[in-house]
Amino acid sequence: MEIEKIYSGDDRFDAINAIYTEAFPPQERFGLDIMLRLADEGKLDVFALMHSGEAAGMVVMCLHGHTAYVCYFAIDKALRGKGLGGEVIRSICSHYAGRQIVLEIEALDKSAENYPQRKRREEFYLRAGFRHTDRYIRYEGVTYELMFTGAECFDAADFDALMDTRRCEGFQPVLFDAKQYTTYIFDLDGTLLDTLDDLTASTNFAVQGAGGQAHTREEVCGFVGNGIRKLMQRALPSDISSEDFERAFDSFKRHYGQHCCDNTKPYAGIMDMLRELKARGKKVAVVSNKADFAVAELCRDYFGELVDICVGEKEGVRRKPSPDSVFAVMESLGSKPCECVYIGDSDVDVDTARNAGTDCISVLWGFRSEEFLLAHGAKVFAQTPNEICLLTML
Repeated sequence: MEIEKIYSGDDRFDAINAIYTEAFPPQERFGLDIMLRLADEGKLDVFALMHSGEAAGMVVMCLHGHTAYVCYFAIDKALRGKGLGGEVIRSICSHYAGRQIVLEIEALDKSAENYPQRKRREEFYLRAGFRHTDRYIRYEGVTYELMFTGAECFDAADFDALMDTRRCEGFQPVLFDAKQYTTYIFDLDGTLLDTLDDLTASTNFAVQGAGGQAHTREEVCGFVGNGIRKLMQRALPSDISSEDFERAFDSFKRHYGQHCCDNTKPYAGIMDMLRELKARGKKVAVVSNKADFAVAELCRDYFGELVDICVGEKEGVRRKPSPDSVFAVMESLGSKPCECVYIGDSDVDVDTARNAGTDCISVLWGFRSEEFLLAHGAKVFAQTPNEICLLTML
C-alpha cells in the first residue's frame, strides 16, 4: 500500500470519493472537492491510498504546530481485514516523523451497540503504537477518545490550538479530560430517575383541582429543576391567589407523596453504573431540589445501599444552585471539593457544581438538551451512564 498526495483535478477523484462516501455517514462527511481545494492552499494534506495500481482508500490530515491530526481514514471495503490498514498507519507515521500524530476513536462505552467494533478499533491502533490520552472530544452528538503516537507525551494545548483553527458555525467541538474522583454527587430527576410521568400526573392533579388546564409531559419537563414550589408556580395560572396557590401546592405534595413511584424508574444503565462505583469503593450521594421526603423514599426504594446519603429540599435550607446541600454532603462524607464531581442534567446542576467548587458532568438523557446545556456553561458531557465511568477513569 502506497500513499500519494492528491489535489484538485486528480483523475482518481470518483474512485476515492466513492470509498469516502461508503465509509462515513453524511453527517460526518466534508465534501472531498472542498478538502482538495484546501489541499491546494496547503491547509490540508489529502492522500490517495494505492494498492496494485488502483485507488484503495484515502487519508486526510490537518496540521498545526507539531500536531498531525487524522481527520479521515478509509480503505475500500473489499480490502478491509487484510492488514493494509497497518501499512497505511506506518506510512503516515513515517511521513510525519517528529510530529505527534493524533486520531480519535468512539469512546469505549460498553453499553453501545457497536462496542465490539469500537474495541477492535482501539486494539488495532494500540498494536500500531498509539496510546490513550484520557482526553475526549465531542461533536455531532458523539464522544470520541483521542489517541496519539510520535511523541513522548501528548501535547493537549497544541492539539486544542489545532481544533481552534477548524472551528466554524457547523463544527464546535467540546474537549475535556478524564479525571479520577472519590465522591460522586448526583442530581435525581432527569439524572438517575425518569420521574417525569409521575411529576406530570401530580402537577395536573393539582392544577386541574385549582381550575387550571392540564399540561403536557413536555411542558412539565420545562417546569422542573428549581424545586416543587417553582414547579407549581410555573404550572398554575399566573393570577391565582396566594391562598389558592397554597391549597394547590399542598394538593400536589399529597398526591405526589402517594404516587411518586407509580411510573418512575431508573434510566437504562444507571443501576450498573452505581454498582460499579460502589465496587470501586466510591462515595455516592444524591442532592436534589425535589422535596426531601420524596428524595428519601425514592433513593431507598430504587437504590438502597448504593447511595450513601441523599438530601432534598428542606425548609430553611437554600436549594440548588446554592451549594449548601452539597457542602453538607461533602462534610458528612469527609470529602473535599477537589475530590468530588457533581452530575446532573440541567443548568441548575452546572451552576450548583460551580458554586460548590466541584467539577461537573452533564448528562444527555435527562430533561435538557445538549445545546441548552452548552449555552449555560456545561463543559463535560456523558451520553450514557457508562460514559460516566469512562470519564472518571473507572
